[in-house]
Amino acid sequence: MTTEFLPAFLIGYSNSDFTQPHEVVLPDEAPDCRLQFTHMGARYSGYETLRHKATTPQKNGFRYDHNAHHWLHIGLSKRSLVHTLKISTKWFTGNQVRAVTVDLIDELTGKTQRVLDRQSLNPDADHEFPVAGVAATECRVKCYYEGGIARIQLFGGAAAEQLKERPNLLETAQISHISNDHYGNPAMAVAGTRKETHMVGWESARTGFGERALFQLEKPAEIGELVVDTYLHRLNPPLSSHLFGWNGSDIDEAMKEAPRWKLVLDDGREILPDDFQAYMLGQKYLEEGVTSFDIRLHNDNPRWLPILAHGELAADRYHRFRDLQPVGPVTHLLYMHYPNGGIHGLKAFAR
Repeated sequence: MTTEFLPAFLIGYSNSDFTQPHEVVLPDEAPDCRLQFTHMGARYSGYETLRHKATTPQKNGFRYDHNAHHWLHIGLSKRSLVHTLKISTKWFTGNQVRAVTVDLIDELTGKTQRVLDRQSLNPDADHEFPVAGVAATECRVKCYYEGGIARIQLFGGAAAEQLKERPNLLETAQISHISNDHYGNPAMAVAGTRKETHMVGWESARTGFGERALFQLEKPAEIGELVVDTYLHRLNPPLSSHLFGWNGSDIDEAMKEAPRWKLVLDDGREILPDDFQAYMLGQKYLEEGVTSFDIRLHNDNPRWLPILAHGELAADRYHRFRDLQPVGPVTHLLYMHYPNGGIHGLKAFAR
């Protein structure tokens, strides 16, 4: 049976402080980086976590968790039948991941199949594991407990039935009402496809307290999935994302009543500044005699339809928000994130 390398990308990972983790899914062999150094010490290619995942400090001792693990979540470029899984710990001579559990997930059928269960890995070695033609779109790897993996490569062939291709509705949308485009702009995020090996996209200045951009769709659509990709934004992603829909042509008036941020004080009082950014930068809350408080979205216009009321964002991750509110077709999308930071990719797909 003919098998070929299956192109893949890194959806997310728990930690890879020592290395550039996206190298772990490359098709080539990990290079010899001996005698090469970074500010983190010796250079390695692939994925390497911080230490002591299984051990946590306790008073006068430590607690050990046998099931503690780091993890990798890998996406395949297309639905495939996986026949072989190769895991390399090349050049990790004493700091390799000791064992892995691997699940293959198929988005089309919703099935998950475990193909490796705490499989031991040797240092500085290539491991090859046969897989019985499992249909998959994703691969999840649990790493016990910490350490490095140079490459995780899947081999097989394309599945007969593929996922339906869907256009990114934002690619043909008109963009306006941008709050901040200090380091790039929303159009760059719409075009983001991970071709670069450095941060690029839409990043706002650190003085932002909630960013937004309005997308006028080419034609009305009901949104079924929002993708927010913080690829390579490891230290500066926003904390949350939000999506609202509007249906109508009176958008300039609608933006005067668009969802915005407010303060909720511990005594229950709410403060809704006309200019939230100026209020926060001017530290006007001190006039209320408070130094800590909650910040929440305020939406008092029922025509602004909450499609994603609150979605948490993590660093360097391909976020797929699919549990969205079915609000019907909309003509405009208001994307927001809080408080500031950078995103590489932004996509919206019709239901």
